[in-house]
Amino acid sequence: MSDNIATCDICGGPLGQQRWRGFPPICSRCEMESIAEVPGLDGPYIDAYNRLRDVRNALADVFRTLEEERIPATEGEPIVEMIDQIEDLAQTFLDSVTPLSEADLE
Repeated sequence: MSDNIATCDICGGPLGQQRWRGFPPICSRCEMESIAEVPGLDGPYIDAYNRLRDVRNALADVFRTLEEERIPATEGEPIVEMIDQIEDLAQTFLDSVTPLSEADLE
């Protein structure tokens, strides 16, 4: 198999496009099946997950393009400031997430 063809770690099928480093190589079918297996998720949660997945994939595509085109980015530039803002938003959300207790894991 060519190094340019990324495959799903779960089913072994093609991902459709090479993943950007840092993201797990899982196809959308396997990703959605794993989400569907989580008990108690409702429609609005799945909708929110799908929207976030689309954002994640779009960001990965942007980062992949920046990397492939060798576009330099330095602190203080608009792209870097935008990435900092995205990171701040993500951290704010993560800080608001309720941690799992040991009872939740059993």
